[in-house]
Amino acid sequence: MSHFLPSLTRRGFSLLEVMIALAILTTSIVILVETQSTAAWATREAEKVVTGTDLARYKMSEALLRVEADGFTDGEIFESGDFRDLGDEVLNLQMGEALEDFHWEYAVQEIDIQLAGDIAAMASEFAGDDGGGEGGPAIPGLPGGAGGLSALLSPEMLSQMLGPYIREVRVRVWWGKNSDEAEDYGSEVILVSHVINPSGDLVNLGGGLGL
Repeated sequence: MSHFLPSLTRRGFSLLEVMIALAILTTSIVILVETQSTAAWATREAEKVVTGTDLARYKMSEALLRVEADGFTDGEIFESGDFRDLGDEVLNLQMGEALEDFHWEYAVQEIDIQLAGDIAAMASEFAGDDGGGEGGPAIPGLPGGAGGLSALLSPEMLSQMLGPYIREVRVRVWWGKNSDEAEDYGSEVILVSHVINPSGDLVNLGGGLGL
C-alpha cells in the first residue's frame, strides 16, 4: 500500500510586499511621533497657562496693594518687567531660570464707560423722545427735555464723574519671543479688576493731594 504525502511548498515575500509593509510601518511611526509631539506641546502650553495665571494673580495682588497704599493718582500708571528676581528670601530660592520666558505688565487707569449711551437712549425713549429733535417732554432744569438726557449722560461725562472713584487694574502676563507674537498666538493671561475709592481724593503724580 503506497502512501502519498502532500508536497509542501514554501513561498517567500516578494519585494513589492516588503516595500508596502515598510511603507505602512513608516507611516504608522510618523503618525505616532507626531501625535506624541503634539501631546507634549499641548502639555507644555497647559503648564505655561497655569504658571502664567498664578503669576498674573501674584502681580494683581501686588498692583492692588500699590493702589491701596499710594491712593488714586490723577494719571495712568503703567509698569512692566520680568520674573528673574522672583524668589523666596527666607528659603534662599530663586526661580529666575524657570520663569525666564515670562514677562508682566500692568496698568492702573480710569474706567471707560460705554454703557451710559444706552442708558440715556432708554431713558429718552421712555420719556417719549421719538428722535424727531424735539427732545421729548420738558424736564425742569434739563435743557431740551428728555433729549438733553443723552448729552447729560454721555459716556465721556459719566467717565469724568466716576473717574475719581473707580480705577481699572489690568494685569497681563505673557511668554514667548516678544509681546506682539504672544498676543497673536494667545500666549498670554490677562486679569482685570476694579478698585473703588469712596472719598474720591486723587494724588497728583507730582506729589500732593488734590480733588
